[in-house]
Amino acid sequence: MRRSAFAFGASLAILWGGLTLPAAAVEEGQFIKKDGKWEYYSGEDPGLKYLLLKGIITQDEYDRGLKVIEKREQVSKPNYNIDVNNGLNFRVGDKFFLKLRLLTQVRYTHSAYNNAWGTIGDSRNPEILGGQVEYRAIRKQSDSNQFSVPRARLQFLGYAFDPDFRYNISWAFDQTTWNQEGGSGRAGLLDAYVSSWHIPWLTVQAGQQRVWFNRATISSIATSTFADNLIVQNAFAANQQNARDIGLSISSDEDQYKFNYAIGIWGGVGANLAREGTSVSQNVLPQTGTPGAPGAATTRTYNYDTRFMTGEMMYTVRLLYKIAGNPGYGQGDILNSRTLQSAIAFGYAYNPAQNYLSSIRSDIVDRAYRQAVTKAYNGRLLAGGIYDFQTYETDFIAKYQGWSLQAEGYYRHQRVRNANSGTSAFDLNTIPSAQFLGPPVNLGQAYGWYVQVGKYIIPRKLELAVRYGFMDPSTQQVNDLVKEFGAAINYSFDGTYNNRLVIDYSNITMGSGGRAPDRFPFESQPGFGSDLVENRINVQYQFYF
Repeated sequence: MRRSAFAFGASLAILWGGLTLPAAAVEEGQFIKKDGKWEYYSGEDPGLKYLLLKGIITQDEYDRGLKVIEKREQVSKPNYNIDVNNGLNFRVGDKFFLKLRLLTQVRYTHSAYNNAWGTIGDSRNPEILGGQVEYRAIRKQSDSNQFSVPRARLQFLGYAFDPDFRYNISWAFDQTTWNQEGGSGRAGLLDAYVSSWHIPWLTVQAGQQRVWFNRATISSIATSTFADNLIVQNAFAANQQNARDIGLSISSDEDQYKFNYAIGIWGGVGANLAREGTSVSQNVLPQTGTPGAPGAATTRTYNYDTRFMTGEMMYTVRLLYKIAGNPGYGQGDILNSRTLQSAIAFGYAYNPAQNYLSSIRSDIVDRAYRQAVTKAYNGRLLAGGIYDFQTYETDFIAKYQGWSLQAEGYYRHQRVRNANSGTSAFDLNTIPSAQFLGPPVNLGQAYGWYVQVGKYIIPRKLELAVRYGFMDPSTQQVNDLVKEFGAAINYSFDGTYNNRLVIDYSNITMGSGGRAPDRFPFESQPGFGSDLVENRINVQYQFYF
């Protein structure tokens, strides 16, 4: 009993002494995990510590010596750090950061086509640009099985000079099964911009980048619930082509504010292109015909070297209000939100003086420009003349406990400029096809919408989703509607978008009817106006390091 009391008293004395000792006597250090084991590492120099405890040096001398040693170690240590976290990260002090990321999607696709694909086919999209051949339709005589790498991308992003001066340079090595230029899989610049985030409500970004317009094209394809976007989502991009353009944007930091804005001024002709290469460079010759070919009565637009209408630009505005939380731009609720995350937004894009005079490759207008238009399922606009486009959109998103709901509506005003613009639309009166001529074509306007619903059955792992999209590409034409239904199941192996499998099914119905400026003769083909139906299954693995 006496020994227990003594031990208890000694313990109290030690505890009291420990509490009343000066701070310098407390050893400083940290636990470090090495080779799977936690070890304690002392941050103090053992030699200085020994001299202090023996009373050979004073506390002041110990502190000065410790500072000298710390300074020496700071100078001798390398001023950089390399780690792996959503990519390979390089840090040099606090002035430079580089994140290297790699996205690879490997896909198997099976498509089954109805009989209309083997007869009338698709005369609008996605590849109508056949040399000197204006009249062409893609027909599918049998089902198809395709292996592809639809997206392979290398990204360099980070900051330099200070954390608020950021950059992003990305390269795409994407493949496509329809490209006939031989460029599928070649390297192409995807992003190239610098940005200032010094003022959160006034961030500035310049270069080739995503156009902050509609939610579907803002969202990264790496976070998509499905293997591909709906047709209607891509068709109503601000520049009628894709998500990216070259220009300047000013916006607020959506992570910090409830109400946000984004305004931009752009080239308007898509990524890696400038208006100088896609501008009007044509003139309508008189009936005397082509120089060097007397009597070849034609009024076709031939290539000339004088370019004009290069001063026009595209303008965009997007306003977003976060109703609750911060839903971001990922499609599914992979974070399994415990509270409602919801937002609504409105966008407007004005893209004037778009040169759609021709639909053929042989023209001086950049062929990559027209191919991008057809790939976005806007091919029926080609050969219609010089367009001024005004596109409106509204989108809504909500996420809660694994559920997600996303919807958008679009309307595009498609105005053909009048004769006062100094240009004439493509004239179809070419040899030998006077028999193909039809009355002037009025495409009218375009509108569309989609709804998508998803649910993570197993939080952060297994998601099921369905979606439906609708598009009327030309309100003045008939039998040309686009309808798309899809269902998807995707599984994340690590609870992120970095390592996952996506399996989706799509039923795509496209009306083959509706006149287009230089494809009138298809009305005489059997089956014209019937629905083209494709049933498609994608099995896609995504690796995102």
